[in-house]
Amino acid sequence: MAFNITDIVLLLGISQGLFLSVSLRLIHNRNKSANVILSLLLLIAVVMLFGRIAAFRVPEEWVWRFGVFIDTTIFLFGPWIYLYVRRLIFNETPTFQLAIWHYAPAFLHLAYYVWSLSFPIKEFNELYFSGKLNLLFFIVETAGLVSLSFYWIKTFIVVRKYAKMEKTALSFRQNVLVYLNVLLFTLALFSLLWSISFLSTHFLKRPFRYINYVTMWISTPLFIYGIGYFSLRQPAIFRISFKPKSENDRLKPEEIKKLQKRLHYFMEEEKVYVQPDLTLKGLADKLDTSPNNLSWLLNQVYQKSFYTYINTYRIDEFLKKIARKEHSTQTLLALALDVGFNSKSTFNRVFKSVLGTTPKEYLKSGQVA
Repeated sequence: MAFNITDIVLLLGISQGLFLSVSLRLIHNRNKSANVILSLLLLIAVVMLFGRIAAFRVPEEWVWRFGVFIDTTIFLFGPWIYLYVRRLIFNETPTFQLAIWHYAPAFLHLAYYVWSLSFPIKEFNELYFSGKLNLLFFIVETAGLVSLSFYWIKTFIVVRKYAKMEKTALSFRQNVLVYLNVLLFTLALFSLLWSISFLSTHFLKRPFRYINYVTMWISTPLFIYGIGYFSLRQPAIFRISFKPKSENDRLKPEEIKKLQKRLHYFMEEEKVYVQPDLTLKGLADKLDTSPNNLSWLLNQVYQKSFYTYINTYRIDEFLKKIARKEHSTQTLLALALDVGFNSKSTFNRVFKSVLGTTPKEYLKSGQVA
């Protein structure tokens, strides 16, 4: 039996999937709970690729029946992507788990597979090739597409929640958001192409040659492999603790004054804002208060988020350096890093939001004394 280049690529994909799955489990103390789920995703990706090769390359009749069993994995892809992202960005205690109902479609598909076993192989193949099972295949593909779309929405919501919490708890932006946005965009594109193929095939009766259910099965593992490689290269992706804010945390007038005084000292005298990894919890610990109290103070009294409050100080310190002509001996990026910014993009974005212009335009405008 001859193998073509596609088969070779798929076989390499299977071996790479197994390698990534094992390698991720060997990374110690780095997003372990998330990597467990990612390892499982990689394993089902391996099964999906193997199923595609077997379906078209193995002549035995049982392969088609085995393919029905393999289809169950599509109902695990969406829930586990959501679970992976949730565990990746939120360090919850106890570790977040999905309720059993999330696996109901997979269980139903397994029940369908068990039902198919009641037919002899020859009879099952006759049903398959005669088109009598097309309605069931249509239902399975519809359910798979709905499942993927549903968990994309849930993942999108949890990523947006993280983005809001980041502004509340951190004074800097994390690269993990870029990674998650790329992940969401790729999944959205994937769902859109699959939807177009689905509608064209089943309702317009004009199937696409290169965009169909089979290419979806091949693209999915490749997408998961991309996630796996990134996780190996970036094992220390930052996570913040997910703890709902208490609505009962409110400060009395004397407590507000005391906290304001300590905050003023650490900002003006200690200049803690020059620490690029400063967090709400870190500053709250210095002030001997809770993160909720500090967040409430900043939002209610100063009318600013933690992110905006800290970065405003950083911009002020940067402008002082410009006024002292330090930019004549150092680059603007070096000065930005000195005052606490951790990247050029964050500095430029914050500078423009505060002053309405870019750092270079500010220097050219003649506003510098």
